[in-house]
Amino acid sequence: MRAKSHVTSAFSFLVLIAMIWYAFHSQTPSGSVENNLPANEWSTARALAHVKELSKAPHYVGSKAHEENRIYIKRQLEKMGLKVEIQTGFTIDEYGNLARPSNIISRIPGTGNTGDAIALMTHYDSDPHSSLGASDAASGVATILEGIRAYLTDKKPVNDIIIIITDAEELGLNGADYFVNNHRYTKDIKMILNFESRGSGGPSYMLVETNGGNRKIIDAFKAADVEYPVTNSLAYSIYKKLPNDTDLTVMREDGDINGLNFAFIGDHIDYHTQLDNYENLDRNTLAHQGSYLMPLLDYFAATDLSDGFKTKVGTDDIYFPLPVLGMVSFPFSWMSILIIISGILLLGLIIYGIAKKRISLGQMLVGFIPFLGSLALSYLVPTYTWQAIRTSPFYVEQSSVFPATGYLWVAATAFFGIAVAFLLYHFFYNKTRVASHSVAPLILLWIICLLLAFPVGDSGLVPAAYLPGAGFFIIPLICGLFLLWLNIYQKRPSYLIMLLLAIPTIFIFVPFVVAFPVALGMNILFVAAVLSVLVFGLLVPILGHYRKKKLLAILSFLICGVFVYFAFAKAEFSSTTPQKTSLVYLLDADSQTAQWATYDNHLSDWTKEKIGDDPQPADTGDAKTIDSKYNGRFTYIKEATAINLPPVESQITVDTTVNGLRTIKLLVRSDRQVDRWEVFCDPEFQFSKAVINGVVVPMDENGKPFTYRRGNRIISYYVSNQAPLVMELTFDATQSPEFDVYAASFDLLEQPVFGVSQRPEDTMPMPFVLNDAVVVQKHITTNPTPADE
Repeated sequence: MRAKSHVTSAFSFLVLIAMIWYAFHSQTPSGSVENNLPANEWSTARALAHVKELSKAPHYVGSKAHEENRIYIKRQLEKMGLKVEIQTGFTIDEYGNLARPSNIISRIPGTGNTGDAIALMTHYDSDPHSSLGASDAASGVATILEGIRAYLTDKKPVNDIIIIITDAEELGLNGADYFVNNHRYTKDIKMILNFESRGSGGPSYMLVETNGGNRKIIDAFKAADVEYPVTNSLAYSIYKKLPNDTDLTVMREDGDINGLNFAFIGDHIDYHTQLDNYENLDRNTLAHQGSYLMPLLDYFAATDLSDGFKTKVGTDDIYFPLPVLGMVSFPFSWMSILIIISGILLLGLIIYGIAKKRISLGQMLVGFIPFLGSLALSYLVPTYTWQAIRTSPFYVEQSSVFPATGYLWVAATAFFGIAVAFLLYHFFYNKTRVASHSVAPLILLWIICLLLAFPVGDSGLVPAAYLPGAGFFIIPLICGLFLLWLNIYQKRPSYLIMLLLAIPTIFIFVPFVVAFPVALGMNILFVAAVLSVLVFGLLVPILGHYRKKKLLAILSFLICGVFVYFAFAKAEFSSTTPQKTSLVYLLDADSQTAQWATYDNHLSDWTKEKIGDDPQPADTGDAKTIDSKYNGRFTYIKEATAINLPPVESQITVDTTVNGLRTIKLLVRSDRQVDRWEVFCDPEFQFSKAVINGVVVPMDENGKPFTYRRGNRIISYYVSNQAPLVMELTFDATQSPEFDVYAASFDLLEQPVFGVSQRPEDTMPMPFVLNDAVVVQKHITTNPTPADE
């Protein structure tokens, strides 16, 4: 048999590269900023103007910028002729975060007078205390403001449109909780479109939220004809297993309202930091959010909403996008028969190939060696390489996010997997073995489909691994069966036909090479290489004909090396990738002692100004009390000068005892600015009832509040307008609970008395922790006075 020519092989290889490039770059629209678009079109330029205005300063709950942004959003809606309502009230979330959100709400009446409504939702607060919130979620506010403006230019909805710009999402979804459980509009909402982010770039993923099946929702999404759908049922299955709550989660759980999340997660390094700014927001990403909103708003504003797109649990579709075809879906109930039939077909093709002498049983078994060998090396080398480099200071401080050089490591890892596959298959190359060597990847993919998506009762063959949304993996398997058949039926099958059959494999699997590490973290970096090898294996019916595998292996190793070089070269702190630093001043008001504390694992020169070159580890000495309060996150401490600060004041304003139960009302306040109060109480003290700032704390099945209590913390209160903390507590009269109260303000660098210099450009505040804070601790007892005894 004459082998394929170098020219046709090279051409097919270039086509494969082009398809892989297109699989990534076709996910989002162009974010070109054009200022002259018609008024009835969604404009990136006009949306960016809102983002710029809303991300001038950190705007966490209680900050001045937070109030200014609320006023700005309200005025923008009023400029469109809409009536705006501010819904305000205290709420406490399931983790004990108390806040007083101010939701921004507006309703556009529909011409159909049905009372049914589509809701557009996002949030306008940023994460405390340094995030500028351009992506999270000024981008969501801008998307909705620009979308509503464009829609109302020349359209009137049949159904009502409710705009919900929630507050205190970053604290604990408090605004959404307050809306869904208290607002009169809740009962009218039949579908919600929620715009979110967990980064500053990349494609926006659509994720379904429903208590039932997804079929009607997916049918509606398809009917809206979104131009750039980036979504799949595997992400839906994974999302349901992970604790990634959004405002929409609260609406689903408490209001049984279906909805669609649209969230982008690229450039995760910017998340909740000062890097989440106007300049770093990817314009293509913002345009992608607009490309979702407009067709979906057109559709839901005009279609029948009466059933809320609800179906019973289990009525689910498998869904995924493909070029030209757009969204493709089919019932999950087809999976068992598809897996069985594909298994029978695979076995039949093996028998047919052996009968035709196009498959050798021995060579088929030998085909497992390069494939499984490539998979093994693709797991082992990236895993242990990452374990070795992650201990460097640059990566330690980025352990909770996808690092700044993450994309370089993903690219290097993917090319490593490809290089290993080309090299190992080179050693086993023979033009007569292509069909035989194509079998192993198909068997593995069939097993994957069987384990992940074959239904057994309400679960799968392996319940812990059951991800029914992965059912669309059956499509590359079926295409692989056709590729195998072509290589059995023809000695030199057409590259054109085989390239067409390769399209589903590339467009389904290749985007996951980047998406999985970005979404789930660098600990699964190996997935980039493993998936690359899986795609390589499924394309062996094409790649197996190439005679220059060794050359391609060398080129792939060289490209891998280039990415590794740049990953190391860029692994240094700078103004664009600053080191995350932290500093907290802690004053014990009772003992008048103070400490500097940090969460840094590797101290920067800036932190050392207060912590020193040889600080005390935070797990010894006086840090023990502090550690227990903050879950042991402080790493180093140093004794500091006690500075005279306005005290934490407490007063028991009500103290009564009835039937052996004592009820007190404890007021806690301070004359200094306080952004967050935290209250701790030893678990030995149990309460019968708790009302905090007028909010009844939920009870457990035993009738006890503070069910969320982990350790000693019972409440975190994020302050608005300096409203004091008021706790009404009922407990056994024989007990006298004691509390440790922490009053934190986010103004350490703004008060000259502490002598803290401004951060250098190559550092920034560490997110996800209490930072740049002045914390005053006060111990409060509740011993009854002699007159009360």
